[in-house]
Amino acid sequence: MDNRIYLSRRNLEVLLSKLDRKLNGQPTACTIIKYRNEDDPEEYQQTMAEVYVTAVENDDLYVRRNPGRMHPADEPPFVETGTSETNPLLRLQVN
Repeated sequence: MDNRIYLSRRNLEVLLSKLDRKLNGQPTACTIIKYRNEDDPEEYQQTMAEVYVTAVENDDLYVRRNPGRMHPADEPPFVETGTSETNPLLRLQVN
């Protein structure tokens, strides 16, 4: 069986908020804990009893490797004036 966790938009926004709070010097572990909830729709039941999801900054994660490729529709817009080069750190993949 696949291990699956389902994150709602709310979960993702909370994780981004935690990263912003950390950048502002506020204490946070940048983590949410997801528990299996039998009241969730069957198609969104996570397969683990609990899982910790921790957000990290791109620069902290991609220290030893380049980010993976993304679907073109998910890439951030690359609008740079005065240069034809794209910053490779902006090409990120959410795993």
